[in-house]
Amino acid sequence: MNERVLICYGTRYGSTGEIAENIGETLRNRGATVDVVNLKQNKVKDLEIFDFIIVGSGIQMGRWTKEPLKFIKKNRDILSRKKVALFVSCMSATKPETCAQGRRDYLDKINTEFPEIEPVSMGLFGGMIDPTRGGRMTKGLMTALLKEFTKEGEEPPEYVDLRDWEQIRLWAENLTPDAF
Repeated sequence: MNERVLICYGTRYGSTGEIAENIGETLRNRGATVDVVNLKQNKVKDLEIFDFIIVGSGIQMGRWTKEPLKFIKKNRDILSRKKVALFVSCMSATKPETCAQGRRDYLDKINTEFPEIEPVSMGLFGGMIDPTRGGRMTKGLMTALLKEFTKEGEEPPEYVDLRDWEQIRLWAENLTPDAF
């Protein structure tokens, strides 16, 4: 069977888009036909043609990006009849002591707000600390965060990538093991 999969996402600085593309590549390698859509740049016209819909968002300042939230609200009826998975990219996923809270705040909360949508899986992935992405305020925050990853007396790195690509690949492979 060749399922048609939509991966749609919201990202502020590109990290979540890179995760979405990686998930898409993993599913293509398993035989799925995959469309990856940045909801800030494009609209999805016909959800009925997809067998499986994956919605992802970056998290900043404790919030999903607005485009995937609007997408879920607008399409909640169709999503309630489809196989759906959710994922977020956030700093909470990078530390064992904050993972459970991140899952509650960013995934379980969406599940509670849209009880008619029953995700088959929810992924919580790390993000990037990259001061070259974003506006002045974000760059300042990112630069300060980089110092947390710097040993005393060393120069801070240009960026820190906290995404676990193996975890992301395994999550994608396990979404629907027999479907593709």
